[in-house]
Amino acid sequence: MSSVSLPGSPEAAPRDLGRGADARIWLWPALAGPVLAMLALAYAHVVPGSGVSPLSDLTSDYALHDATRAAMLVCMLTAAMSCLWIAYGLTRTDPAGTAAARVVLTLTALALTLTAIFPTDAAPGVTSLDAQVHRWAAAVVLTGPVCAGWALSRRRTMPLRGLVRGTGVTAALLVLAFLGAHPGSPFSVLLHGPAYYGLLERLLLVSETALVFFIALSARPGQ
Repeated sequence: MSSVSLPGSPEAAPRDLGRGADARIWLWPALAGPVLAMLALAYAHVVPGSGVSPLSDLTSDYALHDATRAAMLVCMLTAAMSCLWIAYGLTRTDPAGTAAARVVLTLTALALTLTAIFPTDAAPGVTSLDAQVHRWAAAVVLTGPVCAGWALSRRRTMPLRGLVRGTGVTAALLVLAFLGAHPGSPFSVLLHGPAYYGLLERLLLVSETALVFFIALSARPGQ
């Protein structure tokens, strides 16, 4: 006859310790990724000589300058690392209820990697194949965390559900504002978008990076 090991029993202790060690392995990279990404992005903003306007230029323009190219690579690749580690962690904590979110996070990580590999063109046009890949990958980057947060926050038992949902709603509203102000939008001239759409993108990136951080926190075992 097989025996059942209850949580906290001597038989379950090795298994619980193994889960704790596994959680530490994926949790720290998942939490560190958004922090490192924001630090790298902040560094790109303060390096002199890039000529990039935080109001009217996009952050992808930093990748076109030698002084800030490495910082943008660190920003995108550490964010991608975080998304992958969160997806892995969710398979350990709730594999049945997080399948959709894990797919979205994995696609977001892939898109972040593509934006790092394929830079955009210098303003004002997007004409090269690399820039087209960058543009469509960036579309996934800007929407992926919002979709993942929404999918996860549908679970009533999700830890930090209100925080994830509130940050996700904020990011979704910023996505709409950014798309409306973007020079390619039919509303851009009416909204005077070119004057400040770069700032909207930065606010959107901050909110989505915070969303990824909160998702990682909510995926901790024992929450």
